Amino acid sequence: MKKLLFSFMGVAMLATVACKKDGFTPTKELVSGGASGVDTLVGEITHDTTVTRTTYLKGIVYVTPGHTLRINAGVTIIGSPGSVAPDTVNLANNKGTLVVERGAKLIANGTATSPIVWTSSKPAGSRHFGDWGGVILLGAATIHTSTGATTNFFEALTQSDSRNYYGGTNDADNSGSMTYNRIEFPGGLIAKPNQEVNGLTFCGVGNGTTISHVEITNSGDDGFEWFGGSVNCDHLVDFSPKDDEYDFDEGYHGNLQFIIAYRLNINDNSGSHGIESDNDASATNNTPHTLPFITNATFVGPADTTSATGDGNHNYYDGEIFFRRNSRLRLVNSLVIAQAQPWAIVSTPTTKPLVASVAALSDSVLIGYNIFQTASAHPVVSSSIEGNPSVVTDDAATLNKLVGLNNSALATFADFKLDGALTPTTGSPALTGGVDLHALGLTQFVGTTQRGAVITSDKWTSVGTWLSTATN
Repeated sequence: MKKLLFSFMGVAMLATVACKKDGFTPTKELVSGGASGVDTLVGEITHDTTVTRTTYLKGIVYVTPGHTLRINAGVTIIGSPGSVAPDTVNLANNKGTLVVERGAKLIANGTATSPIVWTSSKPAGSRHFGDWGGVILLGAATIHTSTGATTNFFEALTQSDSRNYYGGTNDADNSGSMTYNRIEFPGGLIAKPNQEVNGLTFCGVGNGTTISHVEITNSGDDGFEWFGGSVNCDHLVDFSPKDDEYDFDEGYHGNLQFIIAYRLNINDNSGSHGIESDNDASATNNTPHTLPFITNATFVGPADTTSATGDGNHNYYDGEIFFRRNSRLRLVNSLVIAQAQPWAIVSTPTTKPLVASVAALSDSVLIGYNIFQTASAHPVVSSSIEGNPSVVTDDAATLNKLVGLNNSALATFADFKLDGALTPTTGSPALTGGVDLHALGLTQFVGTTQRGAVITSDKWTSVGTWLSTATN
């Protein structure tokens, strides 16, 4: 689509798929939906299953170890709305959520013109944040915990259920493949009070897993969140979530290239960001450290300071990038466009000393070759606390270090000269000025000296019909 983020063009859902089993002791894996043309997934998937047409995801559905759930291109998965309060007894009564256990796989490979769409059960025009749950991948890669334990329970699921474990020692672990997927209106409350799931959650997911061309829209919590693991991802879009676009925790140490965060409004009252990065909630210095390596990102904050209506929100937005609690961050060749917000980067007492003064790939915090834009003269600030910053100060010393790493700043969004698909146009400063990481030996990245998520040799936001900016 030609106008990804400014035209708000809707994309029609493509029909698709499924399997069914009744309760947690299934009699069959695949039951036709009959004349309705809609099948149902419910309970546990206990043998290899292929979804071929529109399918209803009823409650919390587990793909069990040793088995693969395969979803064909063009399929639509409709998440059940679930009960108002979590039901820890009958999980089928909760919001539709797919949990891929350790040792199981999800193979969901769509195409640019035949994507796999995960969406709300409500009709277009009536959809909203958190209409259903989301997709959760549980792997056996290394994670960080405050106690040093190598495994953990996912916070939004029942802690006493061993199916909700993740983590281990295998960074090459493989949870499957997701390409050309769109996950719309997810992020609901499912099985644990006061704990919502994200659009797509990676828990200890290893780098044997393929994640490419995935969009999350209108999530009721974060769009993407990583709890440890080493999975590498490329061509991601997070469009206007209620909380963070990209959230990194528990020692995540993978690579991300060509990623977009675009926020229309301020929607959260707990503090929200384009990136939120933590080691753990106690800021321990245990390893592995949270260390995403991000290159060629475009982050766009809200154009004004007005919060979305009807959500009980309080204009609480902490800036585009907030790294804290002993986490680390490498951000290169990116555009950080805060628009009406005052800050591009916020550091804290545990992270500020890590900011490098020279450009070296070995630095634990490397923020270089980026372009910032904010509503103030001070794009980089520091907070005196590790929590959501209530008081920040101009951090001239850190800013001077970042300027030395070939970062720069522009006054307005228009100065970036991007088209509606966020592709740089003639005269854009994003066309040059980056560093070719591939040429420096980081062969896991596509080599380019262009900056931002969309480069002229890969106009991926204008290809096919898989992206949507529909808001309801």
